[in-house]
Amino acid sequence: MIQRCCIFLFVISLYFSTGYAQSVVKKPVVKPAQLGGAPLAETRRKAINVLPFQRQLDASKIKRWLEISSQCTMSEFELFLSPLSVQEKELLKVIESKPAPIVNRLKFENLRHVLKQKALVSLRVEEESAHDQLAHTTPAVENLLYGAFDVVFASVGPPHGSPRYGDVIIRLKDSVRENGWATPFSGMHFMYAIRHKNARKMQDMLAAGKTLPKSPYNPLNLGFDDRLHFSHYVVTEKSWNKALAYQAILVHRNLDDSLASKKVKQRFAEMLSEKNPQKFWSLFIPPRLKNGTPQQDAENVPFGYLEGKFDDQISSDFFTSIEVPADKLSEVQSWPEAQPFLHLIHPKPAGQP
Repeated sequence: MIQRCCIFLFVISLYFSTGYAQSVVKKPVVKPAQLGGAPLAETRRKAINVLPFQRQLDASKIKRWLEISSQCTMSEFELFLSPLSVQEKELLKVIESKPAPIVNRLKFENLRHVLKQKALVSLRVEEESAHDQLAHTTPAVENLLYGAFDVVFASVGPPHGSPRYGDVIIRLKDSVRENGWATPFSGMHFMYAIRHKNARKMQDMLAAGKTLPKSPYNPLNLGFDDRLHFSHYVVTEKSWNKALAYQAILVHRNLDDSLASKKVKQRFAEMLSEKNPQKFWSLFIPPRLKNGTPQQDAENVPFGYLEGKFDDQISSDFFTSIEVPADKLSEVQSWPEAQPFLHLIHPKPAGQP
């Protein structure tokens, strides 16, 4: 039996039940590396001992911690989901042979700049290179939560990415996953839907140059407990497909006998026999219907989703396709910056947002 890597409650109860007060020797604080995930790793380190470790939390340690945390989470999933049904075992088998699509969505006004620098870069890299400000959508709330300003984002699962982030589709090689980690939702969604905090108000405060309340009892505080909770959702690249399968199993198990649920169950069954990867992922995460009814939304509930996070930048070497609005194709093809990428640039499929 694989034990949980970090037994937080045990450690905390040990200190308080014995009444043992540890004196902390004050030394210069070594700042963690500027990498996505660093605030989470720092929080987990503090959770296992109140004394400073007096060792730098460098990039290699952060990467290794992400892997360890992911392994622990996946082991817990395996334990708590067992025993699996025949259908569930079949899904795990089927999904492993169909790498999840990894897609970046980009605002059209940013595309030319991306082609010029031959990479997608994080907000931090963009600011340090003194380029013109781009229309980044990265919330400051997420930066406080896990270091979002130091990562590039891509959806993992949706065949065409997440349209709300832009009208340009940049498809990425599967090998890009070797440089990434993921969570099943964005940090903003986590703060609002999971932690039940007013994430929008928190974001507005930060955008206005204000700081969030430091008291953990203030509903607008973002602190230790939030990061500790979020850290348990980390999944590294080797487990992305399996993590998506586990999400699907939970969705399937919690369906009821309604008409909508029956259609979702039918879609689950269809996935098990679907050989075409594109069709498989379209069944796994159906496109959202514009102005769909509540019934239609219930029928098209996704089986899972991951938000991929990649350190600093994604080189254009990982681009497999750049899809732009059809009415913008000629314009894009005329750009000097686009000439090395003409073989990758295509019009988006009709009807694709």
